Amino acid sequence: MCRKAAFLVAVCAIGGCGDEPLSQLQPNIDVDPRVVDFGPGVVGQENAVALRVLNRGEGVLVIKGASFRGAGASVFRTGELPEAVRSLSETSLVLLFVPLRAKEIYEAELLIESNDPERPEVVVPVHGEGGIREIEVFPPNLDFGVVDEGTERRLPIEISNVGGDPLTISNVTLTSTAIDLALAPGFTSGTILPGTSTIVEVSYSPKDLGADLGTVEIFSDDEDEPILPVPVVAHANLAPRAIAWGCKTAAGQDGCLGVERASRLTLKARDRMGLEARESYDPEGGPIQSYEWRIVERPPGSIATVFPDRRRPTGDIEVDVPGTYDLRLIVKDERGLESLDRPESHVAITPKDLTVTLGWDIGADVDLHFVRPGGWVGDYGSGRVGTSTGSDCSSFNRSPDWGQGSDPDDDPSLDIDVVSGVGPEIISVDRPEPGDPYIVYVHYCDSQNVRVPLGDVVVRVLVRGDEVARIPPEGSQFAMAPGELWKAAEITWSSNGTAMASVVDGSGAAPEYRPDLCRR
Repeated sequence: MCRKAAFLVAVCAIGGCGDEPLSQLQPNIDVDPRVVDFGPGVVGQENAVALRVLNRGEGVLVIKGASFRGAGASVFRTGELPEAVRSLSETSLVLLFVPLRAKEIYEAELLIESNDPERPEVVVPVHGEGGIREIEVFPPNLDFGVVDEGTERRLPIEISNVGGDPLTISNVTLTSTAIDLALAPGFTSGTILPGTSTIVEVSYSPKDLGADLGTVEIFSDDEDEPILPVPVVAHANLAPRAIAWGCKTAAGQDGCLGVERASRLTLKARDRMGLEARESYDPEGGPIQSYEWRIVERPPGSIATVFPDRRRPTGDIEVDVPGTYDLRLIVKDERGLESLDRPESHVAITPKDLTVTLGWDIGADVDLHFVRPGGWVGDYGSGRVGTSTGSDCSSFNRSPDWGQGSDPDDDPSLDIDVVSGVGPEIISVDRPEPGDPYIVYVHYCDSQNVRVPLGDVVVRVLVRGDEVARIPPEGSQFAMAPGELWKAAEITWSSNGTAMASVVDGSGAAPEYRPDLCRR
């Protein structure tokens, strides 16, 4: 009996003993969460949530489909469906929400179909809302602190859209009673997408004393804050004022207080200009901490410097080469801020209208002669400075009176006389007579008995510091023997009121022997 029963059990196990199977492995579907709430979603964009799909059974779970139904179903959809979920495992189903309008509420049901015999359909309620436009700025106010005059500082305002709908900025304005505050060029209107930001900059360039206040206003379609104000405050540190004066110096004179002074002086070679800076001040009432005289322009070849120290409020400078000099005074306040480059911080030296220079190549006594129209070489007059009427300005007649009355400014002068060396000798004159020509002569006096011919004599003519003629021309040479006189040039001053001169080059003229010109 036992063997027969065992055989029947085996047969039933192989082929079955009736119409129904003995057992089957079944899947068991579950989801987490049971209700999906997207919350505020970004309008017009996909907002994603992962739904856990679990198989708590022993059979393989097959997802046959997933769809949404209900009034708001059109704004929801699913990602790619998983094919199968093994026993006691899980997967994720991505749900997508694309709201159409801000603040609009959407509701639907997610229907998941599977091979779970007990729950072939699972319904998951789904909720979502169109996100709002929400503006946020940082910082909420701008404080520039103290900014130095002559500088510009910029501070940013970050405008962010922390909401879920595109934010439209219609305008950004700055209102202020001070011209020192301004919006920097850049963003003033446009759309800011959710989760993004843009920058607006405010610039501050102080020009007057005191605090400067303003307000940046940002206009947008934010429902709660359509106009968002950002207060702005700034304080100026005004630059100290450098006040520079120049004057003609006298023995023992320090600066220019109490004497005639100007911002521009006409000086000749070897003249000195006094410098005065003690009228400089800080508009905020503080002390001037330091002074500096800076030479910003001088003629080629000049090595002039400020004596005794360029870092003193007073001093002087000597004209070593005829031409234009420009000195800028720089002062600093107690914060170390430099004065700005303004016209009143400059003093200038301008040369006389007409300057003639003479140079040569060996150490000898060579004289420059400048003869007025209608005069003659060797006419030294009395030779007394300022009163002689001699028509030849030279070493024996250094500063004749050729001008109007007792005005010395329109008289010529021998500014530099060289007895032994290579020059230069310099003669200058202001307001030359127009019309007939002045004659320039060079005489090799040889008072030192060098008895060596000159190989390279050069005359230069300058009008207000600018060279207009070189005699002989560049690349040429002119030679002279002791005792010889050379008619180097004729200079005719313009009669039309402009500072112009025409020069006739005399380098083709042969010198004549005139040893007598070395004696009065």
